[in-house]
Amino acid sequence: MADAIPLYAAEKPESPARRRIRRWSLPFEFLFACLAAFAGALALTVSFFALFSGAGAIWLSAENSWLVFAGDAPPREAVQFNALPMATQLVAAAAYAMIAGSLVAAFICLAALFRCYRQGDVFGAAPQAWMQRAAFALIVFALSPGLLQPLLAALGSPDRNWFHTHSLAALICGAALFVFARVVALGREVEREAKDFI
Repeated sequence: MADAIPLYAAEKPESPARRRIRRWSLPFEFLFACLAAFAGALALTVSFFALFSGAGAIWLSAENSWLVFAGDAPPREAVQFNALPMATQLVAAAAYAMIAGSLVAAFICLAALFRCYRQGDVFGAAPQAWMQRAAFALIVFALSPGLLQPLLAALGSPDRNWFHTHSLAALICGAALFVFARVVALGREVEREAKDFI
């Protein structure tokens, strides 16, 4: 009697390490999705008050910017955002959209990255792409305030506080993510070579 030969190889069982990565990725996917939603909602709220509040709810000074509600005293030596020249308001709004948008984009990309991990895709092209997108968004978030400050100052914006420690942290994290993306690419090459060898 002839022996039966399976036409298809049995699917390789999932390794414990990959199973742990899938399990641990779920809370991080949820965390970054929540951070993206919160940052987006905050950006829309600030934009609404800055562009559509006739009472001048946004106030700027050399040190900081404030959201001032009706009945509250504005900060000393601060200027209403609505009182600035229209060109300054438009450029400042575009700068804020770039800064806030890049942060939201970074959180969305990180949530997508951990979604790939949760689905078991660790060394694929998708996680590498999401990692690179998150890195680019973090670097834009870190560098935009400093690069746009001279233009805003020339247009009359009183805000001079453009360097923040969180910008440096975002720049370092973005650069590190680019390196990690190359590690993922290397891992994919090693995994492909191992399959070809077998």
